[in-house]
Amino acid sequence: MSEKPVVLITGASGNLGAKLRRHLESRFELRFLDRDSRGDRQVLRCDLSEWDPQWVDAFRGVHTVVHLAADACAYQHWPELVGPNIDATLNVFQAAALAAVPRVVYASSNHVFADYKHDAGPRLLTPDLAPRPGTRYVVDGRERESFAYAATKLFGERVGKCFAEAYGRTVIAVRIGWVRPGGNRADDIPREREEWFRLIWLSDRDFCQLMEKCIRAAVPSGFHVINGMSANTGSRWDLSAARKLVGYEPLDDITRASAT
Repeated sequence: MSEKPVVLITGASGNLGAKLRRHLESRFELRFLDRDSRGDRQVLRCDLSEWDPQWVDAFRGVHTVVHLAADACAYQHWPELVGPNIDATLNVFQAAALAAVPRVVYASSNHVFADYKHDAGPRLLTPDLAPRPGTRYVVDGRERESFAYAATKLFGERVGKCFAEAYGRTVIAVRIGWVRPGGNRADDIPREREEWFRLIWLSDRDFCQLMEKCIRAAVPSGFHVINGMSANTGSRWDLSAARKLVGYEPLDDITRASAT
């Protein structure tokens, strides 16, 4: 038996999953699930929206499930989201329950609070505020609606809460900010980008640090919600719950040059 805790990452081939995998590979025994393995034999190719004993078996002996798998398009329509964001989330929590997995780290989204974007004033966005999922954005000159995606992420939080309370397990829902594909350097983000997006930026090293601490920290059983952004000057997103719960100490700030 491995002396390292076993961590299962869903969506392991995606933007977030690939970055976290590289960070954790020497720290834990890792297992990987994804709908698209991208030719990687270490990744079990599976559709989590369809219950299958083959992928369910991968949950046995797992210390923490990091559930990143989802359709991550914030402007996706309901029919495309039901399978990857609702059915798959239900199945992942059910598989974790059957395997007695003690902890699930759920990738929620800043979009759960996105409608606060339109509020005037400096109101601090603490995790305990009432959710206000979805809002309208102008992208490439077109107005887009993010409500459906945001609602699926809020649904996942509620499922996590039910799982934690029903089975006495630990669930940490991380309302992840903006992690750009690729290098994700602050220097590469245009200064004219809308302030809301800039201030929810999350650097790769802050993302990886936060997720590792969600795995390692001594967190009591129950359901917990934290915000996941870098320490961006002027941000309304409160990070004190993440600091207190798991010891998160963000290193980067989009307003400083050469953040990574």
